[in-house]
Amino acid sequence: MKKMLCTAAAVVMLLAFCAHAEFGSPANTVFDLGTAVTADFDSDDLPETMRFVCDLNEYDDGSFTLSVGEQSVTVNDCVSLIRGVKAMKLGYGEFYWGTLFMVSEYGLSDDPLTYCILYTSDGLHSVGEIPGLAEYFSVSQDGVITATVRASMIGTWERPADYILARGWEPVEGGDDWNEYYRLAEVPRTVYPMGMIVRLLTDLPVYPSPYGGDASVQLKAGDLVILAASDDVSRLYVTDYSGREGGWVRMKHQEEPWADLILVNGKYLDADEVFGAIFYAD
Repeated sequence: MKKMLCTAAAVVMLLAFCAHAEFGSPANTVFDLGTAVTADFDSDDLPETMRFVCDLNEYDDGSFTLSVGEQSVTVNDCVSLIRGVKAMKLGYGEFYWGTLFMVSEYGLSDDPLTYCILYTSDGLHSVGEIPGLAEYFSVSQDGVITATVRASMIGTWERPADYILARGWEPVEGGDDWNEYYRLAEVPRTVYPMGMIVRLLTDLPVYPSPYGGDASVQLKAGDLVILAASDDVSRLYVTDYSGREGGWVRMKHQEEPWADLILVNGKYLDADEVFGAIFYAD
């Protein structure tokens, strides 16, 4: 029995050592943190203990609580939660000023989501969500997180999405203290590669500029065309099947009734009236 207890203690010590070694990763690197780790999460030379506790059913649906020291954040209504925490120190190289904890779920219909919780010397902050799994995030040297997310417009496809952690300070009225604010925000790109081949159901004029002008190409009904690129908001680049001739069209989304609309000769048509064989995953 004594030998078994010594072995168990050695395993615990080894796991703790590995956790501390992992936390030595440079800033802006995503790494596995586990469920209970003591480390200096805000670079003040004082250790804090992070604990991750789940309350889940047999389908891994439910809630989790992430605590650092005496502070905690609870997230409810999780779907297919992944049991474990990933983390990223925020800063440059060996210098860091806080730690971003990330807890991911697979979600309904394979729509993954990562809950992001920040710890700084100011406390523990829920800073938003990123619609992807943290294990696939890439991070630039200046801390921009890039995820692959499901696009919003015209069928089912994926695109990269860049997220920054915004920061703000505001003086407390009548005192010397400051309120600190932290929140994740997406930084949109001008255009994203799309690459969906569809059948054109109506003649479609396309334009050399995403902002209009005179039509440069008339794509013909019945032909296969390529939805080559989009800003995933209001502009779509369409080429003929050879990929050599093409141009821009305008689009928009309406909620009631739900539809993605394409502007054709001055009139908005449902995308399914313009393009056939649009790929929809669900």
